Amino acid sequence: MEAAVEFEKLVSLAKLEATDTMPKSVRTRYEKRLAALRTALQEQQHAYPLGAILVSIGAITDEQLSRALRAQESSHTQKLLGEFLVEMRFMSREQLSHALAIQRSAAQVSYSPIA
Repeated sequence: MEAAVEFEKLVSLAKLEATDTMPKSVRTRYEKRLAALRTALQEQQHAYPLGAILVSIGAITDEQLSRALRAQESSHTQKLLGEFLVEMRFMSREQLSHALAIQRSAAQVSYSPIA
């Protein structure tokens, strides 16, 4: 399964389960897998950066993107940009999922030179 899709599913599962009802061993497995997926996603290079996609579709403003990038840089955590944008309430998780789908589909398009 693609890392971004798996990451979104695990985040959704973790949020569906109440923290106090989820066994600690299960939460630990979720957190370890999410950490591994964050690392994998950070190492991916995209022709279309997520922030640019979000601004171009009107999900966030340039100022919101700048603020989230500054927060990400100063946090010294492994959180992804999309996580910061959702936590800062600049956008919804649904908007993030939509933008990630656009990013994935754009990466799959191959262009051939016009002859």
